[in-house]
Amino acid sequence: MGRSQRSVIKIGQDLAIDFANTAGPASHPAGALGSWRDLVDFVELRSAVSRSESAALRAMGERDARACAAALDQARLLRDAVRAILGAMADRRVLKAEWIAAINQALVWGAGSTRLERRAGGWQLGFIPSWTQPFRALAPIARATADLVAQGRSAEIKRCANPRCVLYFRDRSRAHRRRWCSMAVCGNRMKVAAHARRHGRRRSV
Repeated sequence: MGRSQRSVIKIGQDLAIDFANTAGPASHPAGALGSWRDLVDFVELRSAVSRSESAALRAMGERDARACAAALDQARLLRDAVRAILGAMADRRVLKAEWIAAINQALVWGAGSTRLERRAGGWQLGFIPSWTQPFRALAPIARATADLVAQGRSAEIKRCANPRCVLYFRDRSRAHRRRWCSMAVCGNRMKVAAHARRHGRRRSV
């Protein structure tokens, strides 16, 4: 995975949004969720899981390809729900109950347990996720989506102003006037198109 792809994957500046953006066309660097390995690579790259956890997930793909294929299918359904939620938040529409139900279901897959661990010379409670099922890979994405939903309008969810682009992003700019998923991907392209239209009109006068 090259640097350009790594940067595009993080366009949304949020795990849930970046996951939703993998629904882009296959030719787009963010449009990559064609295999179980793609999904594992994504959650590892976005630091949603550790390297040891991602290694365990990849091993699951080798041991139980059918279960991981089912989890990948579920990941795509979850992505549909996340995209529907982001679209509604960007347009400030009411979220549907079935979208929230899909997120809550994925949150359940993050079940694990707590145990005492020695840290900094003392004992603290730590959460140990259960990695026995491949569906567990979707839980961090569900948590990130739930966080956005809980934030409501303050999350500042927007869709790219390029009508041909399918990407969302979180507007963290000071004035909240960001328009493009990326200046490199869509901003410059749209500015060049606008410039060409203006000069075309001038030549026709």
